[in-house]
Order: sequence, then C-alpha cells, then structure tokens
Amino acid sequence: MKTSRREFLKVSSLAGGGFMLAMSVPGMAKLVQSGSEGGFSELNHFLSIDLDGNVIFQLTAHEMGQGSGTGLPMILAEELGADWSKVKVNRAGYDKKYIGVIRETTGGSGTIQDHWDLMRRMGATAREMLKTAAANQWEISADQLEVVEGWVKETATNRKLSFGELAEAASKLEAPEEVEFKKPADFKIVGQPIRNLITDKVVAGGANYGINVDLPDMVYASIEKCPVYKGKLKAFDDTEALKVNGVTQVFALPALEPAEDMNHIQEGVVVIANSTWAAFKGRKALKVEWDLGENAANNNKKLEDAFSKAGEQFEEPVYTQGNYQKLKEEDGYREIEATYINPHQAHALMEPMNATAHYDGDKCQIWVGAQNASSVVLNVAKAVDISEDKIEVHTQNSGGSFGRRYYPDTSIEAAYISRQIKKPVKLTWSREDGIQHDYFHPFQESRFSALLKEGQLAGMQVKLIKTVDYGSGDHLWEHPYYVEHMDTYLNAVDGLVHQGAWRSVQVHSSSMGKECFIDEVAIALDKDPIALRQELLAKEIETVKFNRPTREGQKPFDEVVKEFRTTLRKNYRSVLNYVEQNQFWERANSPGTGRGFAMEDFFAGTVCAHIVEVQKDDSDWGIRIKKITSVLDCGIVVNPHFGRGQVEGSIIWALSALKYGGIDIKNGVVQQRNFHNNKLLRIDEVPEIEVHFVPSEEPPTGLGEPATPPLAPAVLNAIYDATGRRIRKLPVTREDILA
Repeated sequence: MKTSRREFLKVSSLAGGGFMLAMSVPGMAKLVQSGSEGGFSELNHFLSIDLDGNVIFQLTAHEMGQGSGTGLPMILAEELGADWSKVKVNRAGYDKKYIGVIRETTGGSGTIQDHWDLMRRMGATAREMLKTAAANQWEISADQLEVVEGWVKETATNRKLSFGELAEAASKLEAPEEVEFKKPADFKIVGQPIRNLITDKVVAGGANYGINVDLPDMVYASIEKCPVYKGKLKAFDDTEALKVNGVTQVFALPALEPAEDMNHIQEGVVVIANSTWAAFKGRKALKVEWDLGENAANNNKKLEDAFSKAGEQFEEPVYTQGNYQKLKEEDGYREIEATYINPHQAHALMEPMNATAHYDGDKCQIWVGAQNASSVVLNVAKAVDISEDKIEVHTQNSGGSFGRRYYPDTSIEAAYISRQIKKPVKLTWSREDGIQHDYFHPFQESRFSALLKEGQLAGMQVKLIKTVDYGSGDHLWEHPYYVEHMDTYLNAVDGLVHQGAWRSVQVHSSSMGKECFIDEVAIALDKDPIALRQELLAKEIETVKFNRPTREGQKPFDEVVKEFRTTLRKNYRSVLNYVEQNQFWERANSPGTGRGFAMEDFFAGTVCAHIVEVQKDDSDWGIRIKKITSVLDCGIVVNPHFGRGQVEGSIIWALSALKYGGIDIKNGVVQQRNFHNNKLLRIDEVPEIEVHFVPSEEPPTGLGEPATPPLAPAVLNAIYDATGRRIRKLPVTREDILA
C-alpha cells in the first residue's frame, strides 16, 4: 500500500516523550484549509503512543450506541499489532481542520466503512516506524522483525522491545512511502466480539452524555413550544410561573431562522430555573396565547386528500426502461396493481433531546450529542451572530439518535438562550417535546403495477407520492431486479409536520412496497418468491435511462446507475445463495403458520435479507412472530458483537414501527405524547432473532441501518402466507390481521 510522505502531516515527539501521528486522506487535500507545507493544515494527532506503551486513539465519530469508539480503534490496533488491553480512546472535539481529512458527520451507517482504509494506513505506518526504530537500535534489518501485541520482536531470537521503549525514537523517523496491510486471515483483533470500551463508564455513570453535562454557575431551561407546526406566539402571562420555587426568568423564544434547510425553530416561551424540574414545573404554570396559523387545519384526512390529488397529476417519468405504456396496450398481458402506505414515524429517543451552551460575548461553547457538529457550528453562529471560528462544540455520547440528532435545533435554542441570559444554560426537552416536536419520518404512498404474461414479469410501473423528496432512493432506480419495461414516477406534497431522517432514511419507505409487490408478483405467477428474485437477478441489465441532468465533468448519470445496479446484484446473489445453501427458506405448511421473505440494499452498501416465521394465535395482536433469520453481506465484520447488536436493534426498531408506528394529527397537533400512546416493542414481544453474515474479505460496509428496511415487508409477506390477508400499510393492527 503506497503512502506518500505528504499524506502524513505530523510525526513528532510528545512533550514528555512518545510518538504522535496525524494523517490525511489522499485526494482530500483540496478540501482542507491551507496552513502548512504542501497546502495541508496541521492536524491534532489521531494516534499517540506514550512511554508506558499505551496506544491512545482520538475519536472524532459520534458514539450513539453503535460502538464506533471501539470499532475504529480495533481496525487501527489490528494493523499496528497493539496489545488491545493498552488501547485507550479519547474523544476529540469538533475542529474544522478535520474536514476533508476524516468523515465529519456520523450517519448513513458509514463510520466504519469510510474510515477503514485510513485506520489501516495509520496503524500499518506506525507499525513500520516502530520496527525501523528497533532495527536501528539493534543494527539489523527491519525484515527480521515482527510486531506482536505491543512488542517488536526479533524472529530469530528472544529479543524484544515494547512500544513504550520505541515510541520516542520512532517519532523522529520519516514516514515510509509504502506499507503492507495484513491479510484478513491473519487478523487477531478485527473479527473478534470485543465489548464496547465505554461500557464500564456507562455502567458507572461516568460516560459523557449530553444530559449529564454540569458547568459552574449553570442554569436550566425548558421551552413551551407552539403545539402547531410553524404557529406563532401572541402573548403569555408568566405570573404564576415566576411564583414557582426555583424559577428565575421567563421570556419569548422567536422563530429563529436557521442557516440550512430542513431545520426549523418553533416559537415558544423559555423558562429559566435552578433545576430542570423547576423549569418544567414553571412551564406548566404559564398561560400562553398562540396564533396557530393555517396549519391548525391540518389532520390526517387532509394529508390523504393531498395524496389523492397528487396521484392524478404525475407528469414525466423519472426513470424509464423499455415502454410500459405501449406494452400495456398489447393483447395477452394481465395487469396487477397494489398501493402501499408508509406513514410518518417518530424517533422517541430514550435520552431526551438536550444541549448545553455558554455564550460569553467572545465565543460560544456547545455541549451536545450531535451526529453533525459542523451543522451545529454553522447554525449556532447565525443564531448568536458571531463567526464560526468562535463556536466550540464539545461532542458528547448520546442515548440513541436514529437520525434525529443530525439536526442542530436544540443547540440553536440553547445558544440563543445563553446569549439572552449571559449564563451557561442546559436546555432539556421533555419526553412530550421530543415526540410532538419531532423531525418525523416522511409519509409515502407507493403505487405499483405489473404486466404478466406466460409466467413472466414483463413490465413494472411505480408511482410514488411522499411528503419530502430526499433526491435519492425515492425513485427505486437502484433496485437490482431487471424488468424489461419499467417506469417510475414521483410527486411530492407539502408536509403537515416537521420532517427529517429516520433510521434508514428513505430506504425504509421504498423497500416496503417494492419487496411486498415482488412477493405479490411471485404469487400471481405461481413462483417461489426467492426463485423469482434469482430469475430477475440473472437477467442482464441493458439500457438505463434516468431523467436527471449530468453535472459538468461527471460521468453520465445513466452510466452511474447501471454500474451501481450491476455491482449491487453481486451482493444480492451472495445473500440469496447463502440462504439457499443453508436451507433457511421453505414455505410454511402448517395451518395458521406462515413464512415471509424480503431483502434490501442500503446506501451504505450492505444487502440484508430477513426470513420471518409467524403463527396465528389468541394474543392481542392476533399473530405471533416466532423467529426472524437475518442474512447480510456487509464485507468484513469488524466486531460481530456490535454487528449482531446493530441488526437486532434495527429489527426491534422496525417491529415497533410495524406494530405501533404512525402519528395522528388533529387540528394541527400531533396526538402522540409519550410511550403510553407512542408505544415501543416490549421484551415479551421480541421474537427469536438469528443473524448470519456472509463470509467475506471485502472491506466492511454499513450495519447501523440496513436491517430496518426489509423487516416490514418480510413480516407482511409472512402474514399473508399465514392468513391469506394482504396488508399494505403500517401500522398493522389486530383488525387488519383478523378482519
């Protein structure tokens, strides 16, 4: 593996002796602010080794339960040859100089895959420098040395030197121009089920979560927000609120204009107190008058009417292949149709949304669990009217995110409040705030049609309507099944509530209709669902025509789509072959039982399939999910413990949405308030889950979200197999199953 000296920005001695290494990603130099030789900025070190041999890794990714603070140093330690017991992790604060050098945001299930090469190069380069330092000391060739668990050893003798003994000498060497990576067969750390490095601190209450931040002279804030999206504050009476013991101040919060789209700060009334409890209590004593605006007329029926109208106004297809309409006019074809509804979904985080801010006139510091710290900087700078270089973000762990903490609204609010009161302040949302003022998963309706003839799927047409067009995934052009004649259309309608990313973003909505409809086509053709998928995957992809302009200097988008689909098919087939080789799939043959299958790719590159077994029973739901078998092609699994946990978590997340999801809107107000009417899956509802990873030596792909999208269609297909009822919407109720 070639690594030029210019890719290493700094190798130097620590103040007290030791080794410090910082590194850049090739091809990213133009994105980094100039400031040192070669146009690179000097970075804080990502890796250091002290004189005791401890390996200290600087974590820039957000830790929200997915294990990034353990997975990333595992990759580095593997190539370095470190003693895992001596690996330590420090959290690095947000700094602009990291932009273009590392992945600055945490999302899209991309942390491990995007840092895989960088971590390996850092570890391998440091390993070779330590070997060279030992070789120089012993006056032998570095080829005679090996690195094992924190020691550099001479293979022909028993001589060895520890990392701590070599660190200072290694820090004075130039970085090698080439390094060799280990072969996967030689991995000793990567691939092992190592527990999370932060677990002990979490259990002992010492982990740095946003809600635990405590600053000297800090006060506490709560905001009474307008209950209707984009409603305005008319007036408020704080007389009773100020009588609450501990409440010190009450003032209005305006509708702050954020610096980015998809961010909105709801108007409200801020209550300041000497504790969160007092702030909550004072808030309840407020008397507030709202101008609810035109959104006060919003309700679910209004959304249904908007979707119905949009369904009559499709124009040009976004993606075309063949000629579906012409084929439809020919004799001998049978058309089947189905419509699928995927509603808004709430995040319902375990740790409520929060942020702590300290604005002192010169700068503004923010303590927050954030997936996108750069967005915090950009938006806070606008809110408090100071330059971005005066914003300092202290990134904290968070107790769940699922896309919600990608948005900086609590940081904007906390910073504004701190500027108003001239004190450090912790803002905490209540559970009700978090659900009623969520950034909800967009609402989507998917209308599918298919033309069948002589046992073949000849054509498919897809018409999507949704409340937000994310711009990718919405049109289903990515799917790898080849259908000779295919059109996809898209219409977007205005949303009734605030919307944002939800675990797996748009893929969850698109997957439900696609994978259920493939199942319906298979049944109409009297074919096994997996056999039909294999058949469609075996057909060669021909012409691709996507009605999207190609950007100047880039490859035509049609070619990009074709290459993407072709590459994706390999992973689809590997998953299907694994399922068949291990005999995971067979149709249910007992009365009242059913099996369903669905699979999906995720934009992080992973393909996931679920086989779901269900049985009719006398429970409140009317059916029991007995077992879910999951198969994923995700490249090398860095930590199977985390990998399985991510898959299991995604399944439970998706099952909650399937059984209890969706929101009700009446008079513009979200009716769900807390866990009593925004239910989550309980432990007695969780089925047996069995997770399998397709063996691979390919680089790792994402695991945080890919198991969510295919879960709902697999369950719906299983329910049909058990009951004969085809359910095409979420959530699934007892009435849906038994009617």
